[in-house]
Amino acid sequence: MYHCIYLCSIKSILVVKKYLLLLFILISVVQISLAQNGKVEGKVLSSRNEPLIGVSVRVVGLSSGATTDVEGRFVITLPAGKKYSLTLSYLGYTTKTVADVNIVKDAVEHLDVVLEDNNNQLKGVTIQGTSSNAQRETTNSLVTLQRNSTAVASVLAADFIRRTPDKNTGEVLKRVSGASIKDNKFVIVRGLSDRYNAAFLNNAQMPSSEPDKKVFTFDVIPSVLIDNIVINKTATPDLTGEFAGGIVQIQTKDLPSKKIFNISVSLGYNTQSTFKDFTSNQRNNLDWLGFDNGTRRLPAGFPENRQQYAGKPDVTKAEYTHLFKSDVYKEVKKTAAPIQSYALTYANTIDLKGGAKFGTVVGLIYRQSQNIFPDTERSRYYADRSNTDNEYIFKYREDQNVYNVNWGALANFTYLKGRHKISFKNLFNRNFEDKYVTRTGTNENNNANVMFNSSFLNQRSLYSTQLEGVHQLTTSGVRFTWNLNGSMNYKTQPDYRVVEYRTPLENPTATPVLNDDETRRFFSELQDYSAGFNASLLIPFKLFDEKQSLKIGGSSLLRLRNFEARNFQYTGSQEALLKPINQIFQPENIGADKIFLNEVTQNTDKYFGISVVDGMYLMFDNKITDNLRAIWGVRAEYFQQFLRTRDLSAENVIVNTEKWDFLPSLNLTYSLNTKNQLRLAGSMTVARPEFREIAPFAFFDYDAIYGVSGNPALERTQIYNADLRYEYYPKPGEAFSFGLFYKDFRNPIEFIMNPASNADRQNYEYANAVKAVTYGAEVEIRKELFKNVSVFSNLTYSFSKVTFNNVSAGGKEESTSRPLQGQSPYLFNVGFQYTNVKTGLSSSILYNKIGPRLALVGSPPPGAGFYDVYDKSRDLVDFQIAKRIIKSRGEIKLTVSDILNQSITQYDNIGEKEGYNRAHGDRFTNSYKPGTTFTIGFTYDFIK
Repeated sequence: MYHCIYLCSIKSILVVKKYLLLLFILISVVQISLAQNGKVEGKVLSSRNEPLIGVSVRVVGLSSGATTDVEGRFVITLPAGKKYSLTLSYLGYTTKTVADVNIVKDAVEHLDVVLEDNNNQLKGVTIQGTSSNAQRETTNSLVTLQRNSTAVASVLAADFIRRTPDKNTGEVLKRVSGASIKDNKFVIVRGLSDRYNAAFLNNAQMPSSEPDKKVFTFDVIPSVLIDNIVINKTATPDLTGEFAGGIVQIQTKDLPSKKIFNISVSLGYNTQSTFKDFTSNQRNNLDWLGFDNGTRRLPAGFPENRQQYAGKPDVTKAEYTHLFKSDVYKEVKKTAAPIQSYALTYANTIDLKGGAKFGTVVGLIYRQSQNIFPDTERSRYYADRSNTDNEYIFKYREDQNVYNVNWGALANFTYLKGRHKISFKNLFNRNFEDKYVTRTGTNENNNANVMFNSSFLNQRSLYSTQLEGVHQLTTSGVRFTWNLNGSMNYKTQPDYRVVEYRTPLENPTATPVLNDDETRRFFSELQDYSAGFNASLLIPFKLFDEKQSLKIGGSSLLRLRNFEARNFQYTGSQEALLKPINQIFQPENIGADKIFLNEVTQNTDKYFGISVVDGMYLMFDNKITDNLRAIWGVRAEYFQQFLRTRDLSAENVIVNTEKWDFLPSLNLTYSLNTKNQLRLAGSMTVARPEFREIAPFAFFDYDAIYGVSGNPALERTQIYNADLRYEYYPKPGEAFSFGLFYKDFRNPIEFIMNPASNADRQNYEYANAVKAVTYGAEVEIRKELFKNVSVFSNLTYSFSKVTFNNVSAGGKEESTSRPLQGQSPYLFNVGFQYTNVKTGLSSSILYNKIGPRLALVGSPPPGAGFYDVYDKSRDLVDFQIAKRIIKSRGEIKLTVSDILNQSITQYDNIGEKEGYNRAHGDRFTNSYKPGTTFTIGFTYDFIK
């Protein structure tokens, strides 16, 4: 009996083992099959660059397939290790088959396709041949987007951006035709000043990231999160009418096709900064996070405004001065650390019930740098100087030590179901920059040897949020889109400190005396808020058997700004002013009979502003013939700007501007054949003044050594634009274009010298010239030289003529051939790029040169006697090489920036031509070298 039980047990165990083995084999097969899958994802557009919803995407020979969503996107999972053909079909469009779609294990193949109207082609088109056909189809989408755009534009598609070594949007924009980047973050289009450009992020206009000027910093958006970038150079009614150079439109990803989780770390070595002595005042414990810990603010218990302080007796002012920390002027020397940069990116899409999807994209970036600019030359000359070097007002040498922290976050969340999509998108950026300057030299005008120190801290926070939706209402393609947006821009300058000592020129060894007029402490706070919306309805229809469309929409943008500043200067007895810098601000030297702070805040140092821009438009996209397309319409904008402040006599100053602008535009495209087309465009746009430009607030910039003030009488600029361009697309991914442009400015806004300036104080203000004309040409080439090697190059050349009122000649109008303030006569970019997908090796070399740019408009004789100041042109060469490692999960990258390390120089331009010419009397006014930077970076993808 026991023997039977034993045998039965053995048999049972064997049966269980057999089934367990079969189950293990089955699970293993399933796991292997799942692990060996890959994906193909893409986007299907019409010849008008509109996403096509409901396109059938089928895998030839299989039952697999997908249907495009409201954005024209699709994703198909397929077994890896094979090549497939996809057939795309849609009612009213020509069916297209794309062959050789290569599916790789755990990878995503990107495929963007454009379907043509079947009015032009009566039968299907099949792309077949070499194994790169699918790649050529996607690569061609880059130039197809540009070719089919509604306006003269430059386009960078996601596939191109993925194959560049660029880490942020600022670097990517260097590759756009006619565009250049200033200070690695501000874009310049067609050589025009950055104030003539506009920035859009995900269909919402971005506020200025720099409260004192109209610019947006593009280095806060990681390139891995970008879907595409479009720079419109001509106007269409559905975009803001406030630009002249270009509108930069950035679309970030919202529904990633695969899960992404990666980190990036990089360290940089600057040849003149890293591991050198870095001088500054003491750092606070939160500086590395980009926040002041509060110790730089006005001390607790200090009077809240000038009225509470200015009337106090000197004894009381001295008591309040004791509240300030006495050790803030102490110099600290440390070794400059390498430039540090860290980034983290997470993205995923979750499939929900009923075919819905939820996408998440999150990015974090942190950067810290300590840059030293030694031996900076600072000079200013009299107007009647000769070619000798002793006709100067002052001549200084200075060392600049700049501590910078920049970090940002991007968070996008998207819900998609059927024909409807809703997104919630957010961007935050924090910048902390502390510049410490030591300056020595001679001032002939004041007969003094000068010893100067300053600590200038800027803190800026920018937050932008958007809630937007896309809804296809009918099967015929009626589409409704909307966007609600808001932003906050906050800037503080806590305790901007300047200290100046002097000795007589004839007695340089004398005891230095504190110049109490130029020894100050400045505090300011700016709050800027905006809220807006935009909405549009796209209605397709047929006319003369051709597809047409009508787009109607509107928008509104409300902005609020509040600015306050307080300005103090030290005053005291002659004996107390003889104390050296390490003693003079100590508690024992502060008193009514020694030194104390006197408030010199002016009525103009405070202002409040509010503005509203309401827009509405009507736009037609008409196919007049098989070869001729017209995008035309009109945009109406109502602008109201209100600003309240006081003048020096305490009288109210009210600026209240109300303007209607009707802005027509026309873009014609004539297709000579499938590879050649002509564009003709005409439009009217505007450029409106910023709050800072109309506020009479006067501020002396000790770093630039000149004063800045606004102008309440400033008027908006009207610009009449015309463009003509020829485009040639020889084969997929390649393009050649040549264009001419003309711009007529009425009342252009410029930053010019006040004619009342003198040798001691140069003051600049914002003012309208009477008119200006700019015209020029641009050429762009994008060419594949060899397998995996491509070249892109562009050149923009322009001419200008400005008409202005000569105040010194009794307001008489005069003309000059000088460029507009901020404009360059030419801009040249060329880059070579190598990309080998199989080996994971990529490299690029980029050359950039911007012509001499008019930085400051002077007041030459018979005015104040000072000439225009130009930025000297320089050659900029950058190199990058990157290699995928660790089974393509990691990437190591070496970047060498500013290889030539040429001086960044400004000069007085006395000759008739803009270029620097010493023989004609030109003199350097500011010159320094930034150093060459070597950066080694590593990126690791945790999810392949």
